[in-house]
Amino acid sequence: MTTTPVRRATATALMVAALAGACAQGPATPADPVVVAAPVTVAKAAAPAVPPPPAADLSALPVVDLLHVVPGLPGLDGLTQRENPDPALGRWQTVVVVRDTAARVAPAGAAVGVVPPLTLEVRTTLPVIDQRGRWLRVMVATRGALPSQDVAQTNGRSAWIDSADTEPAGTDWSIQVDTAAQTITVDDGTTTHVLPVKATGAPGTPTPHVPAFLLGTRWLQPGTTTPRVLLLSTQSETIDHYDKPTGTAVTAIHTTTLRGVGAVSNGCVRVTDDVLDLVWQAPAGTVVTTV
Repeated sequence: MTTTPVRRATATALMVAALAGACAQGPATPADPVVVAAPVTVAKAAAPAVPPPPAADLSALPVVDLLHVVPGLPGLDGLTQRENPDPALGRWQTVVVVRDTAARVAPAGAAVGVVPPLTLEVRTTLPVIDQRGRWLRVMVATRGALPSQDVAQTNGRSAWIDSADTEPAGTDWSIQVDTAAQTITVDDGTTTHVLPVKATGAPGTPTPHVPAFLLGTRWLQPGTTTPRVLLLSTQSETIDHYDKPTGTAVTAIHTTTLRGVGAVSNGCVRVTDDVLDLVWQAPAGTVVTTV
């Protein structure tokens, strides 16, 4: 753009006026010198290493499964199954135990039992209810005491295990048994089914009202009063030893040839074949609550 003589004169006059004003203020006070610090090299500390789990002699510990009583295990403390950090595995978080791992009372705490990779010849799959770094708090299928010793410790046990001994898994399923309504509600993640049951626990031998989970064990026993059985993680809270061969009082969801209906069982949930056909599809680690 071409600057006209008038504009140039005006700009020059303004600049002169500004300089004149600045000179009229007298000499400026010198600014403080700027000190440039010399670069300092600081050695960076290495990130603290994750300490290994405390050593435990697994061979000296009782096995955490249906066949053993393991004192000292914590309860559930009102915790429920966690939502899965990887929803692609299923909405609810479970883990599969891949090698013997110590069952601890707290993260990196004392070991009171050993969780095996197989439970009754089926891969041990456990619901996760809490996590602290590498440590997972899981529901376990073992009694903390016999009913005759301390019924409050019989069911609802948990343990802290090292996630390094597991692989992630999950389930979209959840199941609820209503003993008053005599119904079972089965949610497979997409559809909710409310179906009748044939029987639940009698008043003297009630179905345990604590969270349980499916072990993944599916027994076929044709010719018996329980032809098809899905084992649960809970056991009777009034009977020490219901099943004499195994020394357990395990509960289950199963079909039956018995005619009794309502609150008449030793704690098991008796259902028809069509109901068990649906529940049969639920994966191990699916939580079963009873209300």
